[in-house]
Amino acid sequence: MSQEKQKYYFFPLRFQQQDLKIELVLPQITQAEALYQAVVRDRKQLGQWLAWADQMHSANDEAKFIKQIQTKMSQQTMPVLTILVNGEPSGMIDLHKLVPNKKAEIGYWLASKYQGRGIVTKSVTALCQYAFSELNLQYIDLLVAVGNDKSSNVAKRCGFKLMGIEPKLINGYDGQIFRLIRR
Repeated sequence: MSQEKQKYYFFPLRFQQQDLKIELVLPQITQAEALYQAVVRDRKQLGQWLAWADQMHSANDEAKFIKQIQTKMSQQTMPVLTILVNGEPSGMIDLHKLVPNKKAEIGYWLASKYQGRGIVTKSVTALCQYAFSELNLQYIDLLVAVGNDKSSNVAKRCGFKLMGIEPKLINGYDGQIFRLIRR
């Protein structure tokens, strides 16, 4: 009897945040230009914490990245979603280093014009709920560079607990390891 590979299905996650309509949807090549422009506008801020931001030089680079993650998603190794704000591609959120039925790490970025409005907090909460209920994960880690207070606060608001700090973990910065355990 052959072992059947487990299939993961995803339905867009939708919610209102203040006066904004937020959707977490599967990434599409058609989103590449808008995502790239968001990176260009926020490159300095993003690049401080996320090494990839300095390596994104064109909408074509973003399209190649989306194709890569679509492949990873088809192989069920990395769920990645685009964050749409009122229909505008404005960031991404993902589960990486996924170990089926056990754990993953969560990562995200959001255009600065939408930061500070609770969008990331609600997006992280929604994706964690999905990961626990649909992917049967037992825990999710969120790695945050020491000094990245915005992301540390997201972790705390979402119920993650600080597990420790590891030297030079993120882009040359010491990294805080936050964990959310399934209830």
